[in-house]
Amino acid sequence: MVGTEILVVGEARGGGEVEGSWPVVARVPPWITVFRVSAENAEKLAEHLRELSGGGRLALARSPHGEITSMGDEAVVRQVDERALLFIEAWKSGPTGKSPRRGEGRNWGDPEFRAPDQNPNGV
Repeated sequence: MVGTEILVVGEARGGGEVEGSWPVVARVPPWITVFRVSAENAEKLAEHLRELSGGGRLALARSPHGEITSMGDEAVVRQVDERALLFIEAWKSGPTGKSPRRGEGRNWGDPEFRAPDQNPNGV
């Protein structure tokens, strides 16, 4: 599922009210936690970023369209290890889109459906 995600960079700490209410979709201990934010919570994104970026942390939000918004201490990125840095860069680039396939999104019972692995030559 593609949606708004917030990546928090900084030492993990006990989750606040905001952090405890969202599902964690990825974690690179001790530096990084990625949360998925519901649509109703995404409306208050600036407020959430402000709360999550406190205490010397950096919070980055990525919208479903790939726009990145950041708030907090950018210097914390220089403290992370190489593995965490690679994770941050990959996360910023966003999810890779799947190439369209024949029958994508259609029900198998649909008369227009053709399985992607079906050979057009019938062999």
